[in-house]
Amino acid sequence: MSADAGGGEWGYVGSREGGQPTYSWQEPAEKPRVAPAPEPANMPADADGNGGGGGVGYGSTPTPPVATSPSTMRCLRRRRCTVVTVGVLGALIALVLLAFLAFGKDADPDDNLLLVSVIFRHGDRTPSDIYPTDPHQEDAWPEGLGALTNEGKAQMFALGERLRRRYGRFVGAQYKPQTLRVDSSAADRCLMSAGALLAGLMPPEGEQRWHPDLAWQPIPVHYVARERDTKLAAKKPCPRYDEELQKAYASPEIQALNEENKDLYQYLTTHAGKPISDITAVEFLYNTLLIEKIHKLDLPEWTNSVFPDKMKQLAAKSLAIFTHNDFMKRIRGGPLLKEVVDHMSKKAEDTVKNEGRMHLFSAHDLTIVNVWRTLGFTELLHVGYGASLIFELRWIEQGVNAEVKVLYLNSSSAEPINLKIPGCSQPCVIGAFVNLIQHNLPTDTDWNKECGLPS
Repeated sequence: MSADAGGGEWGYVGSREGGQPTYSWQEPAEKPRVAPAPEPANMPADADGNGGGGGVGYGSTPTPPVATSPSTMRCLRRRRCTVVTVGVLGALIALVLLAFLAFGKDADPDDNLLLVSVIFRHGDRTPSDIYPTDPHQEDAWPEGLGALTNEGKAQMFALGERLRRRYGRFVGAQYKPQTLRVDSSAADRCLMSAGALLAGLMPPEGEQRWHPDLAWQPIPVHYVARERDTKLAAKKPCPRYDEELQKAYASPEIQALNEENKDLYQYLTTHAGKPISDITAVEFLYNTLLIEKIHKLDLPEWTNSVFPDKMKQLAAKSLAIFTHNDFMKRIRGGPLLKEVVDHMSKKAEDTVKNEGRMHLFSAHDLTIVNVWRTLGFTELLHVGYGASLIFELRWIEQGVNAEVKVLYLNSSSAEPINLKIPGCSQPCVIGAFVNLIQHNLPTDTDWNKECGLPS
């Protein structure tokens, strides 16, 4: 993957070869100060009468009075008025430009955007698993286990504000169901994260303002039960997938990894008070310790020698194993990616006109890793809260051809990375992108058939 720019906010930075615009993340520049238009000096007169009424300043040599005709006086007054008027107009123009820059710096850099799809992880949460010897048991978490925290709500609200700065003009200031759709995993923390993000993205404007003291409006969030979900939680049963997952755990690669870390597994088993015998068990324990550290809770002394360094990569490998081969990518990453791609294809063909400008998906770290690997990326991810995969569809030539751009933010506040899609030249035109990943995009009928389920 490649990064186009550093930290700050998205912005226009120039043109690449072929004259197409390039966008990147830029540090926000300090706003220039506008000097007020110069006013004529109004100093009090000294003993000699100098300096008063905008004349010569203190200590100046007196100037003998000069006789001035009425026509000359009118001319001087007109010139003075002209100077003052030009100065005031200059200041007003500068203020207008500043207002434009302040609004436009983070907004859409041009008008070639067709569609935005954002897959994001929920915000900060409490542990979902407490190990037996943990000094911080369930009563340390008043929200309950696996629940969104206040920090998580703030993270998602801030992510919504960032998306508003980037795409606000494109999506529109007012919520319209035909323009914005939100889907979520059925997990409470994902549903709540979607709501918090929407509060930052789409506060009510104009006639949609329904309460004088509340800059919030209800926006629907769609979900399906976990046992039927093939896209976000991806928990719909698939017998063949379960067989492939067991094969992945038994593969020579993973067995070698287990052998290499057997002493670590034994150490963790002894101190955590429960069996730790594979990378997934390491991941669950790692997640609990990480959450406790984030919330500034004291970790047991035994963790000092193993957390985070010896556990971090194993935890990332645990997420990657769920898309270990092409079939597993097709089953777990394919359905969500297919929804994103199908909508892009329809947009590029102009079959949905102005509808569906933004589609948001509130999901999990595993959801992002599944789609990441189904796209062809191989780097192991450590997915932070609010991490986002952003798909932009943009015209290359208006009405003729469009390109796919993919951005990745590893947390709600991280700098975005402009990704180079594996196997797709730049710009990655929509047709080439679809052909590249088509084999990983099953229909619902295909999915059931390949899983050994009735259609």
